[in-house]
Amino acid sequence: MHQTGHLAGELALRVPLLGLARTDRLKVTEAFDVAGPKTKELVAKLAALSLGKTLIVTESGSENLYLAARNIGNVAVCDVAAMDPVSLVSADHVLMTVESVKKVEEWLA
Repeated sequence: MHQTGHLAGELALRVPLLGLARTDRLKVTEAFDVAGPKTKELVAKLAALSLGKTLIVTESGSENLYLAARNIGNVAVCDVAAMDPVSLVSADHVLMTVESVKKVEEWLA
């Protein structure tokens, strides 16, 4: 019974991730963080990448990144462990770090 739940959870993440990759809505970057909890800095970084409603997924949560994003209505930040299918589907773009992609690949392998 537990194995079936685990497989369903994997599928629930795999399908939206594949859809994002196929439609060029999944962006992968070497690293993504802000020096301090400054919304203005995060807005500038996202504007440079031409991203709208964005989910930023990092390997481990960055407090500065979370604090910078909390005042931006169309940006959400989570670590890999907190990533969920609803957030993936509702975002226009998902920005993931290389390390977070590696972690997801381990889970889905």
